[in-house]
Amino acid sequence: MFHHARTSADEQDVWLREHFRSRTAGAEFMLPWTIDTLFGTVAALKSLFTPAELKTIIDAHKNIIIDTSHLRLTHLLLHVMEQSDRKELYKKHGSNPRNLETKFRQLDDAQASVLILWASAFWRGQTCSPQALEKYIAVK
Repeated sequence: MFHHARTSADEQDVWLREHFRSRTAGAEFMLPWTIDTLFGTVAALKSLFTPAELKTIIDAHKNIIIDTSHLRLTHLLLHVMEQSDRKELYKKHGSNPRNLETKFRQLDDAQASVLILWASAFWRGQTCSPQALEKYIAVK
């Protein structure tokens, strides 16, 4: 199971300086493979969920502020189910809550974290139109 370290920004800075010349050098080293890993995981997750389920997940993450404590499978499961029930997202997008829950339970914390970040990212700076959503969930 994937666990997030609870480190302060100062501890992260010290670690980066110990392993790299500077924080910037560390970021430059990590960014390309972090993005590749993220996109690979997103592609795999998109193929696991139906378009209706992906829309439900994205809609459930509208207007939320992500905290590292949210980056867990249990949070994904509870948050999407609660938001979907409250806002009738299953009905809106035509997804099945039991199927969605079954698929969530197949994920580990790392995959759930990526799904949370990806779903939330749609609402950051995107043109949030139905066409943009269709493009965002498309499997390439």
